[in-house]
Amino acid sequence: MTTENESMEGSCLCGEVRYRASGPIRTMGNCHCTDCRKSHGAVFATFICVPRRHFSFLRGEDRLTKHRADSGAVRSFCRDCGSIITWERDTHAGFVDFTAATLDTPLHRKPDHHIFVRSKVPWYEIQDGVPQFPGSRVVT
Repeated sequence: MTTENESMEGSCLCGEVRYRASGPIRTMGNCHCTDCRKSHGAVFATFICVPRRHFSFLRGEDRLTKHRADSGAVRSFCRDCGSIITWERDTHAGFVDFTAATLDTPLHRKPDHHIFVRSKVPWYEIQDGVPQFPGSRVVT
């Protein structure tokens, strides 16, 4: 578990964008929604959620492009290499989710849930034993 003073750093594939996030981690989950699957080109996307005040760009924020999906989700990605860095939504104010796979700092934690499993690909079987939610997970 990440503590209040612990920080994590990450970057995009080409290294033009770098960010820092600090604890505490609110959630870490795997999203199986169609938007995440298609934008990541993967079976699911793993995001870490932290309070917005605990996330900052160290460099390259001007290299980011944003895409708002029909669902209202806004993803920021490096316009040079395409790495998705953040996910935000108006209904998720005060928090930012960033892609766990872009971390450069080792993280000794596993995802604590799967969301939008009703949209998961049929050929992938979830076997990790963590809670699964058919849609979004409401966290207080």
